[in-house]
Amino acid sequence: MTVATHTRITPRFNNFGADVDIDLSQPLSEAEKREIADAFHRYQFVIFREADLTLAQLAAFVEAFGTADQGRGRLASDVNEYAGIRVVENVEKGKFGPRGNSELAWHSDRFFDPVVAGVLNSVVVPEVGGDTSLADMYRALDELPPPLRRAIEGRKIKQDCVFAPDGTPGIRPGGMPIAGVDRSPGIATDIVQTHRYTGKQFLYLGNRLNAYVEGLPLEESESLLDALYAHVDQTTFHYRHHWAPHELVLYDNQACMHRRESFDVNADRKLYASVVDKSDLL
Repeated sequence: MTVATHTRITPRFNNFGADVDIDLSQPLSEAEKREIADAFHRYQFVIFREADLTLAQLAAFVEAFGTADQGRGRLASDVNEYAGIRVVENVEKGKFGPRGNSELAWHSDRFFDPVVAGVLNSVVVPEVGGDTSLADMYRALDELPPPLRRAIEGRKIKQDCVFAPDGTPGIRPGGMPIAGVDRSPGIATDIVQTHRYTGKQFLYLGNRLNAYVEGLPLEESESLLDALYAHVDQTTFHYRHHWAPHELVLYDNQACMHRRESFDVNADRKLYASVVDKSDLL
């Protein structure tokens, strides 16, 4: 079996993101994995422009960097043998349920217990819209206005979740607002965190819906979270990726937030998604 031996990494977008030129259909060497991991930490996300992969090849890419999660929801395989790979949107006309086309809010994957990295691999994409935007949470913290920075020092944000009988946390079904978020169950995380590899601090918000800043009156928590999300929503922190078919993006799920941009309801859009849950490299 041929193993690729050359990796070309090209920084993009003022060093927020980089292109990586490598054949992902072939197994990655240890040196190549380290090169990709180094670029991931330096640039926060990496783009592979030619990634026409089978599910098995995509699963092998995920597992080259760590462990996959168990996967829930719209799994690409009925028996889930492919590293928890899910279908994001679809062209199967109802096989995976309703087809969403609206803009999604800024979020981190598995926000209540964040995975280290997210993976998106495009299959069918609209000509207009359906982009994936990423926000630089290092810069968002560095450029936070002093009053906001003082307001979050030492604070924790409670991420909404529900707990199974065995104590396993999960996303609340339905994605609906709930009353009493200051009293509801959840998992608290520091708002200012330090990346375990880069040593840099970043702003961690997780997910806006049903979030709560611990120790504050509810109205103050809501006002602070609104101000933080308005800050992150400034385009100066963003990269907006317009998909071509068969591209793959590997992004830092802690130092970045991401969202889907809207697209025409009649347009077809299909991506595969997975995550690297735990990793010694990322």
